[in-house]
Amino acid sequence: MKPPPQPGDFLKPILPGKGNTDYERYLRTDELLSLQKPAAERLHPDEHTFQIVHQSSELLLRGAHNELERARLYIIEGDLQNSARLMRRALQFLDYPIDLLHVLDTLTPYDYHKIRAGLGHGSGLQSPGFLSMLHIAPQLGEAFFAQVKKADVTLEELYRRNAEFFGLHEVAELLVVFDQKLQAFRFHHLKLAQRIIGNNVIGTGGNPVDILRQRQEHFFYKELWDVRNQITQKVAAESDTTETTGHGNE
Repeated sequence: MKPPPQPGDFLKPILPGKGNTDYERYLRTDELLSLQKPAAERLHPDEHTFQIVHQSSELLLRGAHNELERARLYIIEGDLQNSARLMRRALQFLDYPIDLLHVLDTLTPYDYHKIRAGLGHGSGLQSPGFLSMLHIAPQLGEAFFAQVKKADVTLEELYRRNAEFFGLHEVAELLVVFDQKLQAFRFHHLKLAQRIIGNNVIGTGGNPVDILRQRQEHFFYKELWDVRNQITQKVAAESDTTETTGHGNE
């Protein structure tokens, strides 16, 4: 008869790989924590922080992309409830890369330039994670607008009859939030660049701050922003007045 397991047996790893525990082996922490430069190779002590912030951001952006791709397929299938669930998760992922940019605010300009010397031609504009957001965004929009067309409604009708088209309206609003977060990321990246390198630095690709500023103004779902103008104008016309209440009016 096989002897019963002893209390200590549950602490022994059973998964393959390196590490003293199954936690370490499952997450491959030995490999993960070896991806930063060792202290002797760092150009500045803050380079450790610099690498961790960027590596963590890439993981989080990869997580966001994974959920958005799943959400896109659900939109195509017409499963708007599951799509919205995954989009909300992706948007939570996106909060953290934005917050992590503020960790880099703690770098001083001279210290940053010591680190920058080791980046070669590297730039945050080359981030695979953020580029994946730029790639998935129009694909999500294409899937969404196909469902709007299938429902045979205009965007103004979708918003006016939001209770009737609840799932589609929810996806529309989550796309707006996604657009906002991409703009927020770009805005905070812009302010970080201004804080660290200044406003008027010219590089091989031009002025990086100007590039960030121009891209920050981009909307992925312009139609979903424009419909708000239409709604406000429609409400104003129906109330028989050229005045509107709210922001910008007293």
